Amino acid sequence: MRVAAVVVTHNRPELLQQALAALRLQTRPLDAIVVVDNASNPASAARLGRPDDVTVLRSDTNLGGAGGFALGMAHAFAAGHDWIWLLDDDAIARPDALARLCDAIDALRGRAEDIGAVCGTVREFGDIALQHRRRYHRVSGLERALPRAAYAGAPCRTDTASFVGLLIPATAIARAGLPEPAFFLAYDDTEYALRLGRAGLPIWLAPTSVVEHLRERRGRLRAGPFGSKHYFTIRNRIAVARAYASLPPAATGVGVTFALALWLASGGVFQRGALRILLRAIADGVHGRLGGYPETLARLQRRRPWRRLGIQR
Repeated sequence: MRVAAVVVTHNRPELLQQALAALRLQTRPLDAIVVVDNASNPASAARLGRPDDVTVLRSDTNLGGAGGFALGMAHAFAAGHDWIWLLDDDAIARPDALARLCDAIDALRGRAEDIGAVCGTVREFGDIALQHRRRYHRVSGLERALPRAAYAGAPCRTDTASFVGLLIPATAIARAGLPEPAFFLAYDDTEYALRLGRAGLPIWLAPTSVVEHLRERRGRLRAGPFGSKHYFTIRNRIAVARAYASLPPAATGVGVTFALALWLASGGVFQRGALRILLRAIADGVHGRLGGYPETLARLQRRRPWRRLGIQR
């Protein structure tokens, strides 16, 4: 089978070079590497260059993670690759990560259901990052991480999986389509996983395949300040829950509770303008208004009112 990796990047050339180096060292060699350069600045784009073993798709506008993965997947799908492996530019795959996923695929062949995707273990800060693979309650939209015990055994089912190390067959893309670019950032992967499940295409966790996710601690949502990432996370979580949960009012309540908790945890209560971002995110999620970051909120953030409160961005 022919496997292509798709990596989306934006202004992080050092991390991207590490990710590409890890892909080149895979014991099961890749047939292609596709990098989506999501409107990186000229200096970052120059650092990437045009390596002979990488196809670089440059976008003049920032498509967000959702649009970037959709673009890269469409290219790899059209090129005839059988499987497409999705990774962020800060995702460093261990040398046998792809081989372990392929072993899991071989072990799963012959089951009644087709395979929607296979994913591995994501590690952050020296431990398993449990939030990347989750159960999804189809009535309320409640989510809970797979238990740690799931990472100690044979391949098992998961309802959702982030795009950090997700391996998708072309047959699943043909049936379920591409990620929805309008989500822009956050929960595009959750929506896509749920869409695969709705199409009868299960996602499997192969615990022995490992990707080290080099996320900074300040990149966590609760680190603050409350801004665009929080807006997208809240909006998209509510929109996805209302689309996939069988009781949308209950799912909305769960999403709003999550939004309030995130607003408090990230210091939004002390940040001027954060309440406006919170309320807009909730309203847009409830009404399904997707797309890029609203310009009214962007202008609000450009004024940087948190600096007057002594909060560092």
